[in-house]
Amino acid sequence: MLYPTLNQPLVFFIIFLVGFASGFFFDIANILSFLSKDKFAKVFFDFLAVVFSFFALFYSNLAVNYGQFRVYILFVFLFALILQRFLSKILWTKCIRRWYNNTKEKVNARKKEKNH
Repeated sequence: MLYPTLNQPLVFFIIFLVGFASGFFFDIANILSFLSKDKFAKVFFDFLAVVFSFFALFYSNLAVNYGQFRVYILFVFLFALILQRFLSKILWTKCIRRWYNNTKEKVNARKKEKNH
């Protein structure tokens, strides 16, 4: 068998990890744009996330797959990125909702203590 054929599971796995990690670039960009509350900042941080994701894909493909770009590389990368964004959305929503409810309960409990 050819070496690139034997190497395909490793390439698949590394590209999947890079796609999953690239989703965190977008998470960080969303957090930074939320903190700045500026429309230009959102566009700028999204642009940086796209650039970092592109370079991560480019470098990992160059290092692991010897620069051979095939369609499955793009599909695996996009699948991992979409999967991470979906899981991250669920995780952050649940954590923020739990934090909000706990904080709200504590504030309501303190208000009741002050009134009585």
